[in-house]
Amino acid sequence: MKVGKYKKVIENFFSLSVLNAVNIVLQLVTLPYILGIVGKANYGIYSYVFMVVQYIILFSTYGFNYSATKQVSQQRDDNAAVTRIYNAVIGCKTIIALVLVAAVVVCSNWVFEERIAYKMFLWGTGMILGDIMNPVWLFQGMEKMKYMTLVNSTSKILFTILVFFVVRSVDDFYLLILLNSCGYLLAGILSLVLARRQFNVRLAFPQMSDMIAQFKDGGAMFGSTFGMNLYRNAHVIILKHFASNEAVGLFSAAEKVIHGFQSVILPAAQALFPHVSLRFKNKSVAENVALMKKVMLPFVGFAFVAALFVYIFAPWISDILCGKEFTACIPLIRIMSLVIIFGEVNYIAGIVGLVNIGRQNYFFRSVLITGVVSCLITLALVGRCGAYAGAISLAASEALLMVICLYGLLNKKKIK
Repeated sequence: MKVGKYKKVIENFFSLSVLNAVNIVLQLVTLPYILGIVGKANYGIYSYVFMVVQYIILFSTYGFNYSATKQVSQQRDDNAAVTRIYNAVIGCKTIIALVLVAAVVVCSNWVFEERIAYKMFLWGTGMILGDIMNPVWLFQGMEKMKYMTLVNSTSKILFTILVFFVVRSVDDFYLLILLNSCGYLLAGILSLVLARRQFNVRLAFPQMSDMIAQFKDGGAMFGSTFGMNLYRNAHVIILKHFASNEAVGLFSAAEKVIHGFQSVILPAAQALFPHVSLRFKNKSVAENVALMKKVMLPFVGFAFVAALFVYIFAPWISDILCGKEFTACIPLIRIMSLVIIFGEVNYIAGIVGLVNIGRQNYFFRSVLITGVVSCLITLALVGRCGAYAGAISLAASEALLMVICLYGLLNKKKIK
């Protein structure tokens, strides 16, 4: 294998690994401190508001992190085309975000049970604005993920520093959202500067035809990303309304631990997406599927080792990351350790594989089915199992999606 052929993939893998290493280290530092200061119930309120903001970001992101990444990757040498994509995507995201923020404000009495939660949401809109300004898809499509690492690491470090200076008592929990907004806004501003200086793309009013084209192209991936977040984040909403803030806090803390370990493996898969997209161009589906089979095996192996480590050392991990008072997280972490394996396979088979061979509609349907099943499982179990309902549902949902994605990718009858 010629190293030069995969130079960009290696560079991007290294950049994303650095970003995730920063995230893990900062989480090791901040999560125990935050949980120890604010407690389970207040952390549950914060997690719920954070989730509402993330849902708006999810909707405004639409499917652009994949559709726009693919477009930029294939047209990276045409500056005019990349600039049109850049402005059209930012325009689309802005419109969606404005509509959704207005809708939440109008329905605030139903969405938020506590008045402080509504105020936290308003402060959290800075996260939405920062995300709009941060074109992750541009950096990925250009295969220059070192810039994404730079801006996001800077924002995470800022958040961490501010947490220790600002959150000093249990009554300061509401400030966590404001600190997140500061980090997101810094990342957004830095991203705008880098996009202009490094890629010569500038903000301008997009043409309506370009925006419509982006909406159409990202539609299938929007459904897929929405479905994935439905079965991953809907647990917080269900636990909030059918269990308690404490249950939300326990589940959210355990889920953060699992997400941290997933992020150790995910950089390689993320680095592959634009590279594979370019390599898949002008090749048959059968050839591309054969390549995917070779790619998948090492990822599954790494994921299995990580999941086994988490399961065995869950008590130690929980003690370090969540604190001694969160021992109830241990069984949740063990249940969700399976998510590390299933989630990695889903990313490779679904996003890197199915999307790049043009089967995004199949992936969308698969994720939508999984999301609905996940919600039904959580609703059925929450009354008896509390926070366990979310953990069981998340693991079962990832397993279901893995089976469906592998069938769609490897079934010979579907490959032409």
